[in-house]
Amino acid sequence: MNKASFVTKMVRELLLISGQFALFYILMNFSNDGLGFFTNTGHVALFAFLILQTMILVQFGQRPLIRLFGSLIVPLIYTIIEIKEGWYFVFNAAHIWFWIFSITTGSMQALILISKKQKIKLALEFALTVVNVGSLLLLYFYFDTMKTIDDAIRSGTRNIPIPQAELTIGAIGAWLPAFLSDPTHIYIIIGGAFLALSLGVGRTDILRLKERINTLFGQYVDGEIRDRIISSGKVTSQKAELCILFADIRDFTSISETHEADTITGMLNQYFTLWWQTINQHGGIVDKFIGDAVMAVFGLRSNRSPCDDAVASFIDMKALLPDLNSKLKTLGLPEIQNFGVGIHFGQVVLGDIGSNERKNYTVIGDTVNVASRLESATKVFKTSCVISQETYLLLCPNYQSQFQLLGSANLKGKSKAIKIFGYK
Repeated sequence: MNKASFVTKMVRELLLISGQFALFYILMNFSNDGLGFFTNTGHVALFAFLILQTMILVQFGQRPLIRLFGSLIVPLIYTIIEIKEGWYFVFNAAHIWFWIFSITTGSMQALILISKKQKIKLALEFALTVVNVGSLLLLYFYFDTMKTIDDAIRSGTRNIPIPQAELTIGAIGAWLPAFLSDPTHIYIIIGGAFLALSLGVGRTDILRLKERINTLFGQYVDGEIRDRIISSGKVTSQKAELCILFADIRDFTSISETHEADTITGMLNQYFTLWWQTINQHGGIVDKFIGDAVMAVFGLRSNRSPCDDAVASFIDMKALLPDLNSKLKTLGLPEIQNFGVGIHFGQVVLGDIGSNERKNYTVIGDTVNVASRLESATKVFKTSCVISQETYLLLCPNYQSQFQLLGSANLKGKSKAIKIFGYK
């Protein structure tokens, strides 16, 4: 995460997710005390720990338990620091509301991360918006009541030694009639209610649209690439050493000539779905489907062995072919007798390729061409998979034992012959 992205997420966390109550409380105190705010140890500590809590939630808040308990850091530390002023502070309305807000919003956010159902997530997001606006209205009521108490003390109409002790959750109800007697306060409450509803509806509409875009976008590009493009608006081109896999159905031309178009597309969709699942399971990314061919990239995800993952995808797919054919037969679709796979490891160029109007995030380079040529070589050498020596040398012993040296091959576009290995 770069510096600019981290700062943006910090601001978003403070303003929209977990920091609203504490931030508004700090601003209200600052508006009352001015620079005297910084002479209050508790308030300064509240601000410092709010920044710390925000940093923790930005970094680790995608984990439900950290999201829940991380949201309680500020109220807990603030309670420990301020408890020296007396127990009346613990039962102060603003302090109780602070705990209620933190527990409620932290729990809702954790449930949003856990929930698999979109409707539940949207309902929780709507509720979060209402709780946030409601909390700001409660704080406004609290500080307005504090001002009323201060005015009463100054005028001598009331003698209250400790104003905070007067503002417990139970006792504060006594001040409610005076608060509601001011028409301006009624307008603010009604306006706040409309604001909460409109913001809640607007937020759920945006999230619903975002989910739909992500779903549709994810059908055309890998989810990881989709997130990169959405977050930054572009993907920076780069050179990288990756493993490329090409797979192609054997005798596809004869299959397509003897079957109707809808049965061909039905067969391909079942076949491609199984490839996608297998490749994704082994940490790869499907770059594209070309006719009846699949092109996949391995090595973009860290802490994995790209060549092992590519070979594992081939072996698993070969093992799953009989089950796929049984399913195709049941659906009345043509079966796939075999497929060929070529795998090569080397340097590629990774990035946006295309015109200003339409781009494709893909990999290009000699490594891609070699992988495609190796797939074609499976027909010549009568084997289901051919890999390059570069790939073979990076395999674990178990996978190496499943391949044998075929010799050297002159691939189209290569001036020198390369050593290749075939699946036993």
